[in-house]
Amino acid sequence: MLSFLKNLMGKTPTPQEVREQVREESILSASDTEQSHQTEQQVQTKATGVVTALSLHESWEAKLSTQEKYALSFMAQELTPLDPGNISLAGTALVPHDAGVEVTAFIRNSSDRPVRLEEMTLVVLFGDQQLFTRQSFDLSEIGEIPPRSARPWSFVFTREHFLQVDVLLANWKIAFEMAQKKMVLPQQLELEESWIKALSDEQKNSLIELAKNLPALKEGEVNIQSVQLRRSAEGALHVMLLIRNGSTQSLSFEKLPLVLYDATGEKVAEGLFELGSLTVNASTSKPWMFIYPPEMIQKAEPDFSRWKVSVPQQS
Repeated sequence: MLSFLKNLMGKTPTPQEVREQVREESILSASDTEQSHQTEQQVQTKATGVVTALSLHESWEAKLSTQEKYALSFMAQELTPLDPGNISLAGTALVPHDAGVEVTAFIRNSSDRPVRLEEMTLVVLFGDQQLFTRQSFDLSEIGEIPPRSARPWSFVFTREHFLQVDVLLANWKIAFEMAQKKMVLPQQLELEESWIKALSDEQKNSLIELAKNLPALKEGEVNIQSVQLRRSAEGALHVMLLIRNGSTQSLSFEKLPLVLYDATGEKVAEGLFELGSLTVNASTSKPWMFIYPPEMIQKAEPDFSRWKVSVPQQS
């Protein structure tokens, strides 16, 4: 029997009990999933939203008892109604598994068309959006999800992908990575929505490895960590830096002067960057991309076997 159904068996649960079982939902527009083949729809939005009925994959149909199907159907009906045109992930249980942890969730389709998903990265978060693990899954295995339906599925996150150990996962959620507004990596490295969407999988993995190996910030320490450097086809230098704030207050930057040095210690480029309102919260780190256009570059053939960026010393 599915472990998360045990609390619902043998009685008629209240809607409140069902909602307490379900975690905060991760919601994507159906049009954001390339595989949904959605066209612009004129949907009459009801004030109550879309209630999603249970839809079982044939493999679940075969293994569940009539009582379990009834419990799942009741649970699906009692989920919070969705706005039309969305795909959501609503976690119901997280339990230990021989390979790591197993998370069961409803994948909900509130659009008027069937949806078939493909490979996507899912994340498990805890606390204040702290990343516990991330892993890619082939969601085509779930099959076609009918309109206005909720399909339960289980995901095994393997131990090799865990970013943290010995943490309390009482306040957890499963989410589509691309739906996240914020994600906190190890060592309190914050990624905002724009970065979550813009970074490639390889870049995210590099940042995660960097975060895992960063020395702990000392109280009151503020520094800049060099992360990645590349030259564009136009000759500009794209430099990714990590701004680390070990103070007890948030730091905001509107302008930041930065000098780029190569392995010889010679100055390669210098510029004053307009940042708008970049804020790095207390006791966190945040990545940022700085672009030196060709007119800021002072050395024609730098040696980037080693490099660093620093704030120039005031004379």
